[in-house]
Amino acid sequence: MPDSAALVRKFHLSLNVSDLSKSVAFYQVLFGKPAAKHHADYAKFEVESPPAVVSLVPGRSGPAGALNHVGLCLLDAEELVAIQVRLEEAGHKTLREDGVACCYSRQTKFWVRDPDGVLLELYIFHEDMDDHGDGHAPDHELPTGMDGGSDPDAPVASWTHQLGEEVTLPLAMETNSLQEVVLEGTFNMAPASLDLPALLRDVLRALRPGGKVTLHGLAADRPLTGPCSSLPGPAAAVQHVPDFPSLITQLQAAGFASARFTKLSEKGYFEAEGIPLREVLIEAVKPGFRSSKKDQTVVYLGPQSAVEDDFGNRYAKGCPTPVTMHDWLMLKTGSAGQFTLLKRKAEAPPCGDACAEAGIDSKEAMPTKARYIMIGGFLGAGKTTTVGRLAKYLTDQGLRVGLITNDQAGGLVDTKLLRGQGYATEEIAGGCFCCRFNTLVEAANKLSDQAKPDVFIAEPVGSCTDLVATVTYPLRRMYGDAFTVAPLSVLVDPVRARRVFGLDAGGSFSSKVAYIFKKQLEEADIIVISKSDLLGEEAREELRAVLQKEFPVARIVTASPREETGLTDLFSQLMTDEQARRNPMAVDYEVYADGEALLGWLNATVTLKATEEFEANDFLRALATNVQEQLQKEGTEIAHFKMTYSPDDGIAGELASINLVRSDYIPELGMELDEPSEGGQLIVNLRAEADPATLMEAVKTGLEETTASFPTLTAKLEHEEHFRPGKPTPTHRDE
Repeated sequence: MPDSAALVRKFHLSLNVSDLSKSVAFYQVLFGKPAAKHHADYAKFEVESPPAVVSLVPGRSGPAGALNHVGLCLLDAEELVAIQVRLEEAGHKTLREDGVACCYSRQTKFWVRDPDGVLLELYIFHEDMDDHGDGHAPDHELPTGMDGGSDPDAPVASWTHQLGEEVTLPLAMETNSLQEVVLEGTFNMAPASLDLPALLRDVLRALRPGGKVTLHGLAADRPLTGPCSSLPGPAAAVQHVPDFPSLITQLQAAGFASARFTKLSEKGYFEAEGIPLREVLIEAVKPGFRSSKKDQTVVYLGPQSAVEDDFGNRYAKGCPTPVTMHDWLMLKTGSAGQFTLLKRKAEAPPCGDACAEAGIDSKEAMPTKARYIMIGGFLGAGKTTTVGRLAKYLTDQGLRVGLITNDQAGGLVDTKLLRGQGYATEEIAGGCFCCRFNTLVEAANKLSDQAKPDVFIAEPVGSCTDLVATVTYPLRRMYGDAFTVAPLSVLVDPVRARRVFGLDAGGSFSSKVAYIFKKQLEEADIIVISKSDLLGEEAREELRAVLQKEFPVARIVTASPREETGLTDLFSQLMTDEQARRNPMAVDYEVYADGEALLGWLNATVTLKATEEFEANDFLRALATNVQEQLQKEGTEIAHFKMTYSPDDGIAGELASINLVRSDYIPELGMELDEPSEGGQLIVNLRAEADPATLMEAVKTGLEETTASFPTLTAKLEHEEHFRPGKPTPTHRDE
């Protein structure tokens, strides 16, 4: 098929014929042109008006009589995926085949049946071939209609192995003959009786391109030093328990793609050598055929200067690189936020010789999905500083960013700080992301209209947890065509964490507030020991060991956003890795609600005026210290106290800020003004485990006493909100 044919959608009709030669002769007369392909077992006509592909398949009629199937040849992979997602979301089962050899060509396609059983094929064309290939219309793999029913007598293209059954290699199945393989407890057999890597390689051989393998059994958090001792009940048949990270590695080594956990039990069912043994369910797919035709052109956006994929393609940042359709689909699956696909143009592009040689128009870039990154953590963990550092890191790489802040009330210091750094920022007030999910999506849409971000960075409320089940999973389920979701990173203040986990004495929270603190860490994909410069190496490693034991699934990294150390590796993971699917954690929403209700919340806006210039930096330090001392007298534990001051006569974005993250710490100036001020706006955010009225009284008293020490300075409270957060009620929760 010529390249230009791929630029037109074509209706496709496949007919069963009893005599191929007679049918070819008939359709040559009908269409007034010879067959585009004519083989002993297949013929095809390309019709220009109306655009159509009519294929003839010799053999007896099938369930639909002379009709074999109907279909549509589409323009590109994006359109193919969009239609398949639309059908699946409406309840229609589809069968995907990537890079399959079929009908003397290489295609990527999916099949679906309409409610009356008519088989439809939607596909994109890659290249012509000299042989028919193994692809064929699926006779029994797809159900009719939406009820998922199928012919009970139809052969099932799958194979299941159970723990304890003998495995003989090579498997008796033909190459590319299976759609699914289930290994039920297989990896729990003794290594002496099973060569698991060899079995996985042979399973790959037997599966069709796009076919799935599922592994189910018991796995340990880390490698055991010896054979597994006898386990009780049905688990007594288990002879070997691998560590679960090694299973992903073995699947990848065998040649599988998209290996991921679909279940990883929250708690271990058993224990061996003091290590929890968890139930795991892992899925992976056989990659499609890699055509040699490099008919797609992509541009790598960063963050590194150059990267190389699993297929030997090297991508220099900013340079167009030709790749195959298969390799582009793999890039979309694994690193979508880092690449842009460029449209091919039939005419010569206007962008110079380099673009002309690549066959692209650099002005017609088709952006891939936007990246969604959420940086969580308890109040005072350093989220806003990290968000600002990540935003700068990405913009330095040439990417556009959009920021979304979140609070239980309006007037957020974080929003002021981030907008002051020049970033497009939307604020969601009145509840956490989980309870304002639709508003979160609206904020992303608004940012898309304003700044067209490549990356969205969201900072949730510091007292919020259960973000995976209520935010990232629903986002991926409902808006997976618009976003790729990064692993959830949760920052932890190391001094606060050592107190919560009993490693150090000092002010801490009550048990229900600590429940939220720990639940945030439990659901994290990446736990970041933030402000790592505050601890010595021994104390830092002791904390790391505790966190790794308590939360074995998470990766533990150390960083100091303030000192700008340890951030590059973290940011690289957030831009390249995908959030793994696992069972959402169990959350007691009554305890969660009680914990949030113990926290007092105060937001206030104050106008400062003076007839003589005053040092705003000194004022912030004095006010923060005054409020801190009052709350210490009440025995109140401060979670986070932060303020910004914006001078009326300052340039855009100029401000001073101060931050206090524990009652027994020292207020720290984050940003300072270079010149004295005669007036401006003060924003106060205070969160502590105390009655909100106590917080309001401390701030009012602090303002009165502090302004009195600055001649001619007055403070007018323009707006204030003080309250306890209500019980969280998520918009969605994916189990």
